[in-house]
Amino acid sequence: RIAMSGQVTPDLLWMLTRSNNSFLVKRDSGRTQFCKEQFNLTNTNSFKASGIANSQGADLQPCEHGAVLTIKSQKGKTKPVQLCKVTKMARGPEKFDNDFGKVAKCIRNTVGGYYRPDLTKPALARWTKLHRSIKKAKKSEKK
Repeated sequence: RIAMSGQVTPDLLWMLTRSNNSFLVKRDSGRTQFCKEQFNLTNTNSFKASGIANSQGADLQPCEHGAVLTIKSQKGKTKPVQLCKVTKMARGPEKFDNDFGKVAKCIRNTVGGYYRPDLTKPALARWTKLHRSIKKAKKSEKK
């Protein structure tokens, strides 16, 4: 009998999942590929951005009056319950307009400071887009 290890290298995992997985969206006869997986900030099908293949990843999702920053924890390798560390970055509707810089600083310090510096720009770009969309929704709500 061959004993299987519980851990797989990221390179092997990427080789197995890069062309076929349930999160893959192919456009233009397969030339353009997007990915809808969690921990993929750019939604591109690449090793650098992959949330499945990399042991470290960050995700930014909208919530009411702000965003939720989720990062993969190193403890999650053996304890799936502790896979994610969630940080909610929202204070309320009246202070939402002033929170852009504070949330950006939190993202820069968390993702870029000690976690994965190469994901800082995509995380800040996603926060900018989320902030704009929440602001537009808030303006249309008032009308």
